[in-house]
Order: sequence, then C-alpha cells, then structure tokens
Amino acid sequence: MKTIDSVEQIQDMARGAVFLGTGGGGDPYIGELFVTRQLNEGKRPVIINADELADDAFVLSVAGIGAPTVLIEHLVSATTLQRIVAAAERHFGRRIDALISAEIGGANSMFPLALGAIAGLPVIDADGMGRAFPHIEMTTFSVYGCKATPALLLDDSGNVVMIETVDDRTAEDVARAVCAALGSMIYGALYPMSGKQAKDFAVHGTLTQTLEIGRCIRQAREGSDDAVRALVSHLHRPDQGRHARQLFEGKIQDVRHETRDGWHWGTCRIADAAGGTDEFVVEIQNEFLVARRNGKSVTIVPDLISIVDRESAEPLTAEMLAYGQRVAVIGYGAAEIMRRPECLAVFGPALFGINEPFVPLETYTAT
Repeated sequence: MKTIDSVEQIQDMARGAVFLGTGGGGDPYIGELFVTRQLNEGKRPVIINADELADDAFVLSVAGIGAPTVLIEHLVSATTLQRIVAAAERHFGRRIDALISAEIGGANSMFPLALGAIAGLPVIDADGMGRAFPHIEMTTFSVYGCKATPALLLDDSGNVVMIETVDDRTAEDVARAVCAALGSMIYGALYPMSGKQAKDFAVHGTLTQTLEIGRCIRQAREGSDDAVRALVSHLHRPDQGRHARQLFEGKIQDVRHETRDGWHWGTCRIADAAGGTDEFVVEIQNEFLVARRNGKSVTIVPDLISIVDRESAEPLTAEMLAYGQRVAVIGYGAAEIMRRPECLAVFGPALFGINEPFVPLETYTAT
C-alpha cells in the first residue's frame, strides 16, 4: 500500500500518465489540479497492489468518456464523481471495495485517484490498457471476459443512464451516442469486477510507472541532462520485454485537429530538425495510432507513440500539438499482455482501419 502525500508526486504521476496516454486520455493538468485539491483538503489517495484484495472484493472502473478537447473547457466536478459512487453502490447493491483505472493515460489515470481520496477508497496499481485507447471495449478486461456493462453514464447536469449490452463493442456505440447527446463529455462507472478478475486480467504496476516516468523527466531536467535521452534510457528494458526508441525529432510543420462523433481526429506532420527532407507523420484518433517516416511505419498500435517537447521532454497530448513546436517522438513497446493474439484481435491496427499487421517496435527499429 502506498499513500500519495505530496504535490510533487501528483505532478510526476500526471506527467507520466500523459506519456503513457500516447496523446489521449484528457488534459493531465486538469486531473493534476483536481487531485492536488483533495490533497490540500487533507484527503490522500491510497494505491494498493491487486493481490492485497480479497478474490470476492467488488472493484469498479471510473473514467471520463468523450473528446479530450472538450475536457479542457469542461473541467471536473467533484459532485459528479461523488454521485458516481452513490449511484453505482445503489445500482449494484453493495459497497465498492476498490477503484481501478480503465486506462492509465492522461486525466483518466487521475480521476480514480481523486475519487478514491474523496470517497476513502483505495485505487489498484493497474489498469486495462497500459496506455489509452479511444474505445471502451479496448481493454484486457474485455478481452478476457470481464464485461464493461452493466454500466452507469453520468454528466454534470444530473443525467444518469444505465446501459447493459450484449457485448462491449455495442457498449462503446451506445456510450458514444449518449456522450454525443450530452455534450461530448460524460463519466462512466463501468467494468464491475471481482478482486480475482482484477488480479487476473489487468495490466499491473501502471500507476507506479506513471510516478517513475514523471520523476525521471523531472530529475533529468533538474540535473541538466538531456531529458529525452534520459527518458528513453529509463524506459528501455529489453530484459523485461519492454523496448523504447527515439523515433524522430523535428519541428511540427502541420497539424490538423477535428472533434467529430465524440472523438478527436487529426494528423501531425513533423519536419526533420537537421533540415533534411525526411518527413514524419503521426495519425490521431484521440491517441497516436501509427507513426510513419517517409511513408514507412515505424511504430503501430498497440505499441505506444508519445510526442514530447524536445528540450524538456514534457509529454504532449494530441490537442496540445501546434505548428512550430520542436518535438521528439518516442516509441515504447506495449506490455506483453497487450501484444497477445487475442488482444490484437480487439485493439490491433485493423480495429482502427489501419490496413497493416502489428509489427513490434523492436522489429521495426532493428531493420
């Protein structure tokens, strides 16, 4: 069990969550402020390992659903998050024992921490992706038989929608329709599961990983090191099956943003920092899905693509990208569970309309 008791820890976790969010998950600063407020009020988030739970514990995932671009102006309501707990416990007829993140990216890693502090609930050091994805069904929970529904969808106006669907892909479609009808930003209480399911199906250690990544970036800056190089070195752990590479660096020469159907769509084009003719393109659907150098893919979903400021290594969400920014692009291999065939069938490239097979980052960069 670990208690988060300093603003510095929260800032490190928010920074790390943006990196793992691969462009999506919502503005981390909003989540950071919200958790910091709880800390200032004497409420401290508590993080536990899944194996600290009883097998029959009741675990629930809480997440924001919608376009991250809307969250920037929408902010977060403590009242709404508290209503999630009350409505969920009323609906399921039992007390929630622990919270778990559906995705570790951006603000969606911070909401459970804030709600945990407010409601006195521990948050499991795990999530269902090890990154962020735009669809509800794109989790290891779903892959291994833990359904997203029954679920509750709420907005700040007091609307509450209960959904129960035959499969999680349908749950995504229904939730997206509700989201679009309620202003493109709602909150979901979904993936009700047992302690045993959390132990068996989650991507573990990811909250701790956000803290470690954020700390690495901060300490590299404080030590006047090359923060991007330090970050890649920290992430590259081939002995643990995790590979990391700096894929490109340069200046953003064009970026397209569009909010449509509750998603943020876009394309980012980066020109070679050295003045060469190489061009790097990243395609966006809430998250960075595929990166191509001169038209050739170099990293593809579910492996992680993160764009950071070249000098500070500050990770950037997709909606933060703008013309003229000098950036570095980092590729990071997904957790082993995410690369299994049954998982690729749910969140591999084909599920995003990308007509390419999944190729591991280390295979791309070895050629």
